[in-house]
Amino acid sequence: MENQKTCPFCAEQIRQTAKLCPRCRQWLTLRSIRHPVIYMLVGVLPLLLGAVLVFVTISRMFDNIGNPGPYYSEFASPLKILESNMNWAETGSGLRIYITGLLTNESFQAWKDVEVECRFYDRTGNLIDAANGLARLTVLPESDSAFRVSVTPSRATNDYVVYRVSVSNARNAKSWF
Repeated sequence: MENQKTCPFCAEQIRQTAKLCPRCRQWLTLRSIRHPVIYMLVGVLPLLLGAVLVFVTISRMFDNIGNPGPYYSEFASPLKILESNMNWAETGSGLRIYITGLLTNESFQAWKDVEVECRFYDRTGNLIDAANGLARLTVLPESDSAFRVSVTPSRATNDYVVYRVSVSNARNAKSWF
């Protein structure tokens, strides 16, 4: 019995020098491709890595379809607000601030889904509220477009004395969605 060992797969007594179990036919050396650890490393791991690579490739493809270059951040503020007005309105969901105005596109790229940053100040010039509004419009190259964004105020109406608006982001008009 000194020259025998137990098979780790089927618990059968086999010869000490055996490289293959005669009962379950499993390879007993690590250098064998049929060893479970080697099988996982050689057989399954490349499949998992391939699946991850395919997922990343498809994700990038959809990102390029959804927002192809050039990106708004690559330009030196191509959209500028020429004029704006702050209006208050009572709606079914409560009091709202509507910022309306006119913006211009100074680039050769069309932009859509313009994000407008609105900052509100009190009489002393302290920032009291800020919000981003989305203007669902398309601004063609070297042209103007009217916009309107809606903001829910967090303070009383008489606290909002001064406001400033700027364009913080936009998407390439060639994007699909």
